Amino acid sequence: MTLLADFEQFASDHRVHGPLTANATEPAGNGYLLTVTCSCGVLFGRWITPEEAELDLLRAASLN
Repeated sequence: MTLLADFEQFASDHRVHGPLTANATEPAGNGYLLTVTCSCGVLFGRWITPEEAELDLLRAASLN
């Protein structure tokens, strides 16, 4: 599953609980950590490699 699909599923499951809070670490040579916390306390966390970030950007651009 792609990052976007994973996140969309998380957001769909948790939007009824209230706002989501997102955070990301500073990018490093091997990627960065993306976290999104639901107000119910559940955490969505995903390590994003530079290659994954590039592929997700290309997929998103192709949708426009």
